[in-house]
Amino acid sequence: MKSVLTLASAALALALTGCISVSDTSAASTKVQENTDIAIRVCGGADNVAEVNREGYRCKAS
Repeated sequence: MKSVLTLASAALALALTGCISVSDTSAASTKVQENTDIAIRVCGGADNVAEVNREGYRCKAS
């Protein structure tokens, strides 16, 4: 009985090793993130940004 339990535990552990996800934050940022950074700089701060999307950004009217 103990050997069956040990084998089952080993098989489960082996099966779950493929389920581990690792986040890689060093990857290139998305287009929206890039546009957000640009918009904050160009518009003069986050409070002045009206909209950001994949195509670009829009500053709030003064």
